[in-house]
Formats: sequence, structure tokens, C-alpha cells
Amino acid sequence: MVTVKTALRMNASTCLGFGLLFVSLPASVAGFLSQHQPADNLAFIILGLGLMTQGGHLIWASLQTNPSKALILYFSFGDFAWVLSSVLLMVLGFWITTPMGILYSSLVAVMVGTLGLLQMQAFKTQYC
Repeated sequence: MVTVKTALRMNASTCLGFGLLFVSLPASVAGFLSQHQPADNLAFIILGLGLMTQGGHLIWASLQTNPSKALILYFSFGDFAWVLSSVLLMVLGFWITTPMGILYSSLVAVMVGTLGLLQMQAFKTQYC
């Protein structure tokens, strides 16, 4: 069974990793996802900084003795918003249009959605 702290730390690692990638290589990421309509580099830099901030917040939450239900829901709904946003961008053909970009974005969306569910399930198992 995955604990709340483990789920939060797994989520933090993905946020920090993708955040660092987006900040350090925005043009490469944009070109990988869409060759004809890539997102502006600034969009990836802002998103990357947001992800790194979220990653730090997740680490902080994982260090709490008993993270609150509201905090877990906040992180999980953020994960679900990421999934929904990814799906919408792919369906609308905006910023994610290459076959490999769609594949990788889909895999990341599944992973992020799974982390959101794991956090909620672990919280329910441990604290409810």
C-alpha cells in the first residue's frame, strides 16, 4: 500500500522533474509537442516555475505529521486539472500535435491522474 507521504513525494518528484525540464529546455519541449503550432517558450518557463513551486509545496505537505484532507484534495484536483487540460489541448489540436507529443502527453496524463487517485486513496485508507 502506498502511504500519503509516499504519494505526495512521488507527485513532487514528477512536478520538480517536469518543471526543471520546462524551464531549462522550453524550445525543445515545445518543438517536441508541436512542430507547426508550438507554445511560446515563456509559457513553458511559467509552467515550469509553477510546477517547481508545486513540487516544493508537495514536499512540504509530505513532511506534515497528518496532512489535511483539504490539502490532499487540493493536490489531487490539481492533478485532475492537469489531465483535463492535457486532453483538451490534444483534442483541440493546440500545442500538442505531434504523434510522439500526443503519446508522451497521454502517458504523463495517465501518470498524473494516477498520482491524484493514489493520494486520495492513501488518505482515505490512513486517516478515515
